[in-house]
Amino acid sequence: MKRANPVLRCSLILLTLVAAGSCWQVSAQVKQSDDKTLQELLDEVRLLRQALQTLQRMSVDTYRSQLLVDRVRVGHEDIRRLTASLNDTRDTIAKTQNTIPQFVERQKLLESQLQLEVDQQKRVELEFEIKRTKDAVEMYKSQIEPLKDRAQQLATELNATKAKVDELESRLDLLEQGIEADRQRLEKPSTSKAP
Repeated sequence: MKRANPVLRCSLILLTLVAAGSCWQVSAQVKQSDDKTLQELLDEVRLLRQALQTLQRMSVDTYRSQLLVDRVRVGHEDIRRLTASLNDTRDTIAKTQNTIPQFVERQKLLESQLQLEVDQQKRVELEFEIKRTKDAVEMYKSQIEPLKDRAQQLATELNATKAKVDELESRLDLLEQGIEADRQRLEKPSTSKAP
């Protein structure tokens, strides 16, 4: 029995070593599996965090783009209003400039009638009418420069507003491109994992 004991002991030791080795191997495989699962989970969390940051950026960009759309809309309304005012002012300048020669002609006609008129009452009326015509010519002449200044001011303001709207539209285009790029980035991971 003493001989069986050492063989038994050796067998038990060998069996224990084999069992320990198997457990260690299984433990290593479980650990590798756990490490792989943990790495996959970390990758997924990283992707989710990136997606969340992208969605937040898209949300902020969408809000900014809405503000820009509103500002562009207001800018277009300002352009429409300024264009109408400028056109009205230019029309007034043209009408005023066309009216002056008519009054000058009327004044000349009245002066020639005055020279031919012998009736004192009619002469007084003609002189009064000539004075009114001269006053009208001076009044129209005095209106031309302020109207031209106003037209220049409106043209300058219109050009500045157009430039501002163009700049806002460029910023809006850039935001829209950024939103589209973010949207495509969000779609890439989901389409690559779908199959």
